[in-house]
Amino acid sequence: MTQAIRTLAFLCVFAGLGAGSARAQPVPRGFISIGGGYQSTTTTFDDSFTFTRDQETGTTRVTYPVDAGPVFDLGGGVRLWRGLGVGVAVSGIYSRDSTVTASSSVPHPFFFQHHREVSGDADGVRRDELSVHVQAQYALPGTRRVHLTLMGGPSFLEVNQQLVIDVNYTETYPYDTAEFAGVDTSTRKRSQTGFNVGADVRWMFTERLGVGGLVRFTRATVDLEAADSRTVSVDAGGMQAGVGVRIGF
Repeated sequence: MTQAIRTLAFLCVFAGLGAGSARAQPVPRGFISIGGGYQSTTTTFDDSFTFTRDQETGTTRVTYPVDAGPVFDLGGGVRLWRGLGVGVAVSGIYSRDSTVTASSSVPHPFFFQHHREVSGDADGVRRDELSVHVQAQYALPGTRRVHLTLMGGPSFLEVNQQLVIDVNYTETYPYDTAEFAGVDTSTRKRSQTGFNVGADVRWMFTERLGVGGLVRFTRATVDLEAADSRTVSVDAGGMQAGVGVRIGF
């Protein structure tokens, strides 16, 4: 969050210097942005659950990394009164396959209270995110070519996450040890309301066409419904930066 605030402050100072170096120009009525970028935020979340095997209870613990990744972004806004306006944007993170770490305490088939420890890494656990951002926008007076729009408001974030539901293992007589053999997963989907704050800087080649840069921070905590009526809380969103085409109208 601190990085987002510093970046937005820099953009405000940059636009202010640009506006002060020349006579302020009328702000365009609206704009459309089409582009892509990168979400740099990384995090992890954990899950644990129990299972019954050989008339005893075992436990499984899983750690999920949430990696940085590319994003697409489509949005825009329209000015309603002076510099104030409204806008909407849709952003999404392309599917990311991560490696999770799973460990289980597995009951022994012959002896009570003689669990075996099984652990390993599993590849290809997928996560998708899709966000819709509703924004109040404020367009600062700019130069003939440079325009800055500040924005913020609620975000609606949807997470599709594969969760581990079972750890597979192999064992041979006398079953004193067991070896990790992968995991079984199931996809869970849930939406949650969060927030977004950001800025869009546009450099217009003509009145209608230009390029721009976008910085946005968005966040929500999503509770995924897992098996056995338990929930797994995951953070969605993060710090995003991107570039793309800007169309004025």
